[in-house]
Amino acid sequence: KYDLESTGEYTQGAGAIAMLLTSNPRMMSFQNEIGISSQGVFDFFKPRRFFTKQEATQKTDNPEFLHILENEIAIYKEQPVFDGQYSNSCYINRITEAYFHFKKETNQSDTVYENWENIIMHLPYAFQGRRTFVEIFAQENPNLQLNPNDEDYKNQIKLISKSEEYRALVKSKIAPSEIASGQVGNIYTGSIFLGLLSTLCYHYENKTNLWNKKMGFIAYGSGSKAKVFEAQIEVDWKTIISKIDLFGELEKNKPIDFETYINLHKKLQKVAVTQPQNEFILDYIEKENPLLLGARYYKYV
Repeated sequence: KYDLESTGEYTQGAGAIAMLLTSNPRMMSFQNEIGISSQGVFDFFKPRRFFTKQEATQKTDNPEFLHILENEIAIYKEQPVFDGQYSNSCYINRITEAYFHFKKETNQSDTVYENWENIIMHLPYAFQGRRTFVEIFAQENPNLQLNPNDEDYKNQIKLISKSEEYRALVKSKIAPSEIASGQVGNIYTGSIFLGLLSTLCYHYENKTNLWNKKMGFIAYGSGSKAKVFEAQIEVDWKTIISKIDLFGELEKNKPIDFETYINLHKKLQKVAVTQPQNEFILDYIEKENPLLLGARYYKYV
């Protein structure tokens, strides 16, 4: 959730993906090798905001306020502090470093992504993957003779992203993961597995033979860190995916008007747009019992 009219507003969202993990996987097997990269940066974070009771109540005698006796009050604001361009730069640096660390960990000399049937990336918005993977593409192709320290580097990257070769890579390896993201939006840490689900459902509809094919995963989290790993598709993957009508479910989404969106964002309206079914929901938050104030209770409906 971002501030209204902020540059990050269009990338906000929420969601979750549940996966069954087993020692005998029927759909796909994750490999042991992992490439990683991390750096302590503040490209996106949710700090505590502080204000005094005097600011809240216009009184100077430190009155009790919402059961708080201290004069200083901390707010955990839902909207983050962020710098979009800086965050993109961190994203590119981390995934590139993690990718080549994975290449080193797996002792590969050839182009790694050519072994992957599809590339599944963290997608804060649908086209983030294709817009940033071009950096890895450029570095994996030494014949392009690009130097990141050149003043014209960014313009050269833009030209490469429009080349027929790179567009073909996007269409075959990245685009299937973008389908669901384009309809759902950002679900943060779950977006990489939404991309996986989108890719598998795409191939199921197109009757692709994926058995024994490899998928490459490129994950990212602000702060910032990235992880690269891969998985191999198992023989029974179609049986699992056939039970999941992802694209059919997404077609059931209901649009809301802008006024409703604003009211929901400001929490002026709390009525659900659609009634939940076969899922856990927040039932209530304790407001009466002084020993359990703020306790959250859930139920399955």
